[in-house]
Amino acid sequence: MNKYEPLSQSEFTELQNHLEAIKSFLPSHLMNLFWSFYNRIRGVKEKQPCSCPSSARHWGNCVEELRKFVKERE
Repeated sequence: MNKYEPLSQSEFTELQNHLEAIKSFLPSHLMNLFWSFYNRIRGVKEKQPCSCPSSARHWGNCVEELRKFVKERE
């Protein structure tokens, strides 16, 4: 059994490495990747929000959920 499901081990490692570099700002080049992982982890196909300040809450939830996922599997 893969403890990283629904991600592969290499995807998990990639996510882990990116999250370590993220403090309070999510770079735009990571948004598609993070949202894809976020949807897969939750088992949904939610449309990606824009990168404008009004979507900060969505992105904060995304990063928080990804951090939780990584922490539970380390």
